[in-house]
Amino acid sequence: MDEKKSLKKEKPQLNNYIKYSGLGFQMVGIIGVFTFAGYKIDESRESKTPLFTAFLSLLGVVIALYIVFRGLKNTN
Repeated sequence: MDEKKSLKKEKPQLNNYIKYSGLGFQMVGIIGVFTFAGYKIDESRESKTPLFTAFLSLLGVVIALYIVFRGLKNTN
């Protein structure tokens, strides 16, 4: 009986770990995709300053933070 109660307590905690680690992977993926896209645009334009890389990587950070905050808001 005590084992069932402890398993029920551990399951929501495990779900939270999975959810939050998933948010971290989403952040890394979004920022990486936007940075890579900016790099490729700068590479194809043969620009001396990596403006698209800088702009798109910052845009990726903003979008990733928005998704994280939205995910945290849904938790509460």
